[in-house]
Amino acid sequence: MKNQNRIIENLLKINDTYELKVGDMCVEMSYNENKKSFNECILNILKQKVKMG
Repeated sequence: MKNQNRIIENLLKINDTYELKVGDMCVEMSYNENKKSFNECILNILKQKVKMG
């Protein structure tokens, strides 16, 4: 639970790029100016990954 709180606190900080490690994969996120939600962006990324694989 402490780890989740730390992640949330880090995401709330004002910064241009966020980096997370999910398992053995590094995920880099940036502020989105086109008003798409985080979920929409992640779904789009996952769809692209499935097409590539």
